[in-house]
Amino acid sequence: MVFGICNLSIVPLRATASHKSEMVSQVLFAEQFEIIEEQEEWSHIKMFETGYEGWIQKGQYALANEIENAAPMARQAFIVDLGGAIAQSPIRRVQLLPGTRIDVNDNTFSAEEWFEIEGKMRMPTLKDFDTEFPKLIDYYKDSPYLWGGRSRYGIDCSGLSQAIYRHFGLVLPRDAYQQAEIGQVVDFLTEIQPGDLAFFDNSEGRITHVGIMVDSEHILHASARVRVDKMDSEGIFNSELNRYTHKLRIVKRYFI
Repeated sequence: MVFGICNLSIVPLRATASHKSEMVSQVLFAEQFEIIEEQEEWSHIKMFETGYEGWIQKGQYALANEIENAAPMARQAFIVDLGGAIAQSPIRRVQLLPGTRIDVNDNTFSAEEWFEIEGKMRMPTLKDFDTEFPKLIDYYKDSPYLWGGRSRYGIDCSGLSQAIYRHFGLVLPRDAYQQAEIGQVVDFLTEIQPGDLAFFDNSEGRITHVGIMVDSEHILHASARVRVDKMDSEGIFNSELNRYTHKLRIVKRYFI
């Protein structure tokens, strides 16, 4: 197997090998993947953390060292905090986005480049959830919606839940319907706790949206922009539009 590692701050992951193709997700600095297939300008990859697949342009990643790369999540890592960080190598300087995962002892980074990281890092833990979660709400609030996005400069609904959970060391699948397949069901809305995920379906019963509960009555989600709205048993109520915009399907809990 051939492994790759992203050596830029954030790059698009596309459905097919074309710049015109749909962006299905994004790849952050230091995220690792298996290279499944290669074309002249593109590589078909499979992400290690989530198993998500897509096409990345050559020149937006480096070949990775093989040692331990097959199980990167088993290694201890830091998360870039909300202030961001800088990755410095002899040939490039990369601005790192909050949520970027950096292996503690990864001194070689890849077969091609070395990087030194400068900036505030945190060891992901749930112990400080009560103090860190409000900071994350403020950080992402009013970020523009972007299909496939994973940063405050553009993010989609499942990218938002994935990014916030990543801050606490929890890895979620990429898409909302995949996230809905795991976790424990919260039976009653009165039992909702901050951090629970609420899922919403369309008229065909397909999960199409996810948000993160701020408390039992308010939800953080990405719809046109990242916003906090009221939620009840019917769904999300948008006060600006004066109507319900998303129909509630289920609420799930991923940590106690």
